[in-house]
Amino acid sequence: MKKLVVILLFIPLISFSQDFRKMSFGQSTEELKETYPETYFDLEEANGTTILSHDDLVGGITTTVSYLFVDNSLMAGVYTFDYNSYKGGDDRLKDYKQISGILNDKYEMKDDSTWHNDTWKKNLNYYGHALSMGHVDFAETYRTEKVFIRHTVEKSDGVITHIIGYSSPAFTELMYAEREDDF
Repeated sequence: MKKLVVILLFIPLISFSQDFRKMSFGQSTEELKETYPETYFDLEEANGTTILSHDDLVGGITTTVSYLFVDNSLMAGVYTFDYNSYKGGDDRLKDYKQISGILNDKYEMKDDSTWHNDTWKKNLNYYGHALSMGHVDFAETYRTEKVFIRHTVEKSDGVITHIIGYSSPAFTELMYAEREDDF
């Protein structure tokens, strides 16, 4: 009987998972620093939001890893891939596909790409060119009641960016509400 009680108490600990890296939504900046005691974080603060970030390798790509806190509560995490180096559409698309494979091994990502000009849509060999021209934003998403993940590679303001964002449902709702208030 005692073994059964121990097993039943142990199952919730096994099923507990983190939302972004080793952190769960709702944890504090202090808990982040305790989790990564050897990591130096850059700090940005604005409008009640704190962002702690550091560089790392993710999927073999140099990446800025950012943790976004609102009222000292983790609300989102972001990977910004290889932002400081110039890469053309073909290389960014290759990175996107590599990371997409890793994500799809863990989650069932849903394609959410947007074609602004479908000239190259039927020719896979020109997807990198289409990305460079700003004709397409490649994106995929995953959503549960616990996390929203959005993976994108797109051209904006002349720069091709590759990002994955993990956010809590509360933060996702807050962001959509703020967008609606803008209009």
